Amino acid sequence: MKIFIKAALLIAFFSQLSSHQAQSQSPSLTLWTIMPEPSGDLTLAQIQKLESKITQIVNNSNEAAIGQTNDLVIYPVITIEESGVVEGGMQNLNITTLELSLFVKQLSTNVVFNTFSKKIKGSGSNKSQAISNAFSQIKVADESYKQFIAATKNKVLNYYAEKCGSMIQQAGTLASKNDYEQSLSILQSIPDAAGNCYQEAQKKSLEVYKKYQTLLCAKNITRAKSAIATNNYEEAQGALAQIDPSSSCYPEVKQLIAQISSKVEKRENQEIELEKQRVNAIKEIAKAYYANRVTVVRYNVLVR
Repeated sequence: MKIFIKAALLIAFFSQLSSHQAQSQSPSLTLWTIMPEPSGDLTLAQIQKLESKITQIVNNSNEAAIGQTNDLVIYPVITIEESGVVEGGMQNLNITTLELSLFVKQLSTNVVFNTFSKKIKGSGSNKSQAISNAFSQIKVADESYKQFIAATKNKVLNYYAEKCGSMIQQAGTLASKNDYEQSLSILQSIPDAAGNCYQEAQKKSLEVYKKYQTLLCAKNITRAKSAIATNNYEEAQGALAQIDPSSSCYPEVKQLIAQISSKVEKRENQEIELEKQRVNAIKEIAKAYYANRVTVVRYNVLVR
């Protein structure tokens, strides 16, 4: 008889953004891990140990890396297959066999790209120690893990090759309805490993962001004026730099820039800096969009 112990995972999407580059010739696939909460069968320390192992498995594959640049996640399901006591010597020994299953999934669409299962065994003076020992026995450089990640990457790339056009079209439709945040979130969900699709998405993101600037004009001008009032010219310059020259409010921006230009140092490569600020701002918009939409993922720790 199976006893199902539910573990809830509260995910604040894009709690932070990071980027990792793998050592392979092709762009790496970026995944981020989600883990179960502690339960009667899994302690916090065990979960942290398992998360560390999963991170090493992904990073060692040379096909993917751990990071939070999109909504592709990897998460484990643990099945306790067998647990028993072996008598002998000065102390009885608990032997526990687990099945470790890994899933790669896109949260926004609930598409599961790939799964993988492997049995692991551990021993200890009690069941908890045996589980900890089993996690320690996970061989992160095992070829089967590398094959799993490589196959997953291929499936993800094929998916985006097929869906790329419709996703960018959907983002454009949302932008035309002034739903810029959702539009940018869709475009930013496309992983860098998607190659040409990723490049198209980044190009479209800048296009959408420039349109979004119209809505941000008043906010950034107010911020700049407040900073000028307190003689914080660097902050004022930063706020004004976020306003695209194509925005309707840019004439006022130019006046404010002229007002503070003699009080701050001129920056070199202004166009390059502006482009960097646009890219960072786009990522922050996607981050805020998903952070306000908390997702609950549930799965079971199985005890047989």
